[in-house]
Amino acid sequence: MSQLQLRTLTEEEIVRLHRATLEVFANPGFRIGHAGIRARLAKAGAQVAEANQIVRFAPELVEELLRLAPPVVRQTGLNGRVLEAGGSNRFYHSLVTDPWIIDYETGPRRPLLEDVRRHTILGESLDRVSGMMRMQYPVADIPEPQCYWKTMEVFLCHTTKHIPIYPTDVENARDWIEAGEILAGGAGLTRTPLYTMSVAITSPLTLTGLNGELLELAVRYQQPVISTVCPMAGSTSPYTMAGAMLVANAEALLPVVVAQALQPGYPVFYAVGPSVTDLRSGHDLYYKAEKMLFKLMGIQMGKFYRLPVAGETGGTMTWRYDPQNGAEGMLYILASVAGGQNLFGGLGSMYNAMGMSAEQILLQCGMIDQAEYLARGVSLTDHELGLASIRKAGPGGHYLEDDLTLEFLRGQQFFESPHFDRTGDQRPAPGAVAMAHERAEQLIRNYRPTVPEPLQDELARYFRRKGV
Repeated sequence: MSQLQLRTLTEEEIVRLHRATLEVFANPGFRIGHAGIRARLAKAGAQVAEANQIVRFAPELVEELLRLAPPVVRQTGLNGRVLEAGGSNRFYHSLVTDPWIIDYETGPRRPLLEDVRRHTILGESLDRVSGMMRMQYPVADIPEPQCYWKTMEVFLCHTTKHIPIYPTDVENARDWIEAGEILAGGAGLTRTPLYTMSVAITSPLTLTGLNGELLELAVRYQQPVISTVCPMAGSTSPYTMAGAMLVANAEALLPVVVAQALQPGYPVFYAVGPSVTDLRSGHDLYYKAEKMLFKLMGIQMGKFYRLPVAGETGGTMTWRYDPQNGAEGMLYILASVAGGQNLFGGLGSMYNAMGMSAEQILLQCGMIDQAEYLARGVSLTDHELGLASIRKAGPGGHYLEDDLTLEFLRGQQFFESPHFDRTGDQRPAPGAVAMAHERAEQLIRNYRPTVPEPLQDELARYFRRKGV
């Protein structure tokens, strides 16, 4: 069966980028602000300069440690579903909150606690969604710091799916871990990968003490790691596509290498998210057209290293539901799916990765449906070529009652998705955005609790002790 394949780099270019990455590891190396990790890397054979915290790696050491990294990351949730991220598998994680919520009626506004509840319920109700990302942003209707604990409580009481966590400090990470122990129950968190821990690399080429500690915590509690790597061309990486990708590739491999020094065989996603600095304003431009090329290059490099590949689902620069939204979103999602990405984060993202909405989650589910269909390609079996049917119908005949028509009438030969307006004629139609809004409202309205009530009560007691 043929498949749609999208590639940017030739095999020779992949090797060239890999060799340049090894040069970055050797010189200039990385600044690593965590003394314990520097000590472990020195023991593994890295060259460590304590005076400036610079760590340099010989090419042989980098390749030796990379060979220890597993090609699959195992994740799970309260629902018991096991996700094996790697190979040709694909899983999608939706957003719960962002700095801006794109309200269906009023447009961009700051998030509220009710948004956390609604978006968690929506993600919990969608079969397409395997996990949810509750980012550490305040809500406007509860004061800080109580709002962080309250949104965590509401989130955890409404989802049984896998949870990627993005701690902003060690205390926040420990809150997640303590809540995770409640969720894991007798099995214990160390034996239940309910979370994937985000570890950020600060561009250019820096692992801070905080993120080193988060990486150590992830390993201690046996939760998989996903790197957050976002070099910006022109400000934190060279102002070329190739230079930005080189920095991103090196930064994406650093958590993999460090994790193997801490525990050989530790599961870490390869993930890159380069962007471009607008040198007129200083703003970061995250979802421009070059995002498609960055995504394809990242997937190819991750596959070269035999690592599970994670990245954004897709998104748009605008907060509007307009042609730009559809064009940008579909390009990036198609690149990710056809390229072979394994984990798709941020379903529902828009507004330059600073906003999200329930409607955007469902619109992007439709784009995913379309991308999955296109990436599947075409089956050219003798049966499906239909020579017998063509001979039977002959010139001027029809196929309305043909065996192939009856066989595949309710099959998947042709594209179907509930998220698209397919009227295609003069009949009145609500349009895809209105359809998404109504579907979201219906799912939220019909939700029935999935987290057991005793577990909700135990979580409530924990967060009351936090002062909520």
